[in-house]
Amino acid sequence: MTDEDAELVALIDNELDEVAKGRLLTRLTANEALRKRYEELRAAGAPIAAAFDALVEKAPLPRLRAALPPPSAPRTSSGPFAGITLRELAACIVSFLLGAGAAAWIAMSVAPAGEHEDWRAAVVGYTNLYTNETFSPLHPDAALQAAELSAVGERVGAHLAPNNVALPALRFTVAFMLSFQGSPLGAIAYVDAQGAPVLLCIINNQSRDAPIRSERRGELSLASWSRGGRGYLVIGHIPEERAAGLARTLEEKV
Repeated sequence: MTDEDAELVALIDNELDEVAKGRLLTRLTANEALRKRYEELRAAGAPIAAAFDALVEKAPLPRLRAALPPPSAPRTSSGPFAGITLRELAACIVSFLLGAGAAAWIAMSVAPAGEHEDWRAAVVGYTNLYTNETFSPLHPDAALQAAELSAVGERVGAHLAPNNVALPALRFTVAFMLSFQGSPLGAIAYVDAQGAPVLLCIINNQSRDAPIRSERRGELSLASWSRGGRGYLVIGHIPEERAAGLARTLEEKV
C-alpha cells in the first residue's frame, strides 16, 4: 500500500485529524485520479464485509463460541461492523479463519476415540465453512505473498515461494498457520475465477512417505500424499480428477 493509499484509508476510517482531513479533501476536490482511487478503496470494504458476513452466517457459532475463549469485555457496538475500520475488516477475515480452524482442532482433539479421525478430517471440517466470498476479496501483492509463504514454510519445514506453489487457473490469496495435535499445519488458500476456494495444506507430523491418493468426502474432493516427514493435502469443491491433477503438479515443485 502506498503512502497515498494509506492516507485515503485513514480518511475512510475517520482516523485523520481535522487539519489533515481538510488538506486531503481539498486535494480530492481538485484531483480526479485521486477521487477515483478513493472510491476504489471505499468499494473494497464492501466485499470484505460480505465475506465476513458469509462466514459468520455459515459457521456453527454455538460450537465455535464454546471452543474459543470468551471475550474479555462485552461489545458495545450497535451494528455488526460498528467501530471496525477497513484495514481491520481484512484482518478479521484471516483471524476468523484461524479461529474457525482452532475450534475444529479442539473439537477433534476432545472427540471420543471412535469419532477421532486423521488431520484431513479436521481440514474437511473447517473447509466446509468457506464460500466463494471467503478469500476472493484478498489480493496480496508479490512481497506479501512471499512473506506469508516464507513464514509458513519455515514452520512446516518446506521451501514455499510464489513460483513453486503457483497453480494453473487459480489465484493465491493467503497463507496462514494452524496446528493439529501439536504438529504445525500450514494452509495456502487459492480461488478460481468464480472465487471458489481450493486449499493446499501441509502438516509436519513425521508422516511416512506415501503416493498421491484421491477421494471424495461429502461435497469436497481430497488428494493427499506424504514425503519427507510431511503430509500434503489439496482440497476443494472441485472434481476429484482436478484435485489429483493439482496434487501431481505440486508434488513435483514443493
